[in-house]
Amino acid sequence: MAGRHRRPPEPQLPADTDARLRAIADQRPVVEEGIVTFPASTVPYAYRTVHRPDGGTDQHLVHLDLPRRPPG
Repeated sequence: MAGRHRRPPEPQLPADTDARLRAIADQRPVVEEGIVTFPASTVPYAYRTVHRPDGGTDQHLVHLDLPRRPPG
């Protein structure tokens, strides 16, 4: 009887797999930059991720201090 067994789930690849493979294949760094706020937070952060041709990754996260509005 076919169909009695479930197929194992597909392996999940990291979200940045495309950028990592592109850096390795092209033999030059791939840079991703942007601004993000984390769940349940209103604090913005700037991020920069550099995928190196050797397969390594450098990640930088910087808290953005927004100017405060004057009262009134």
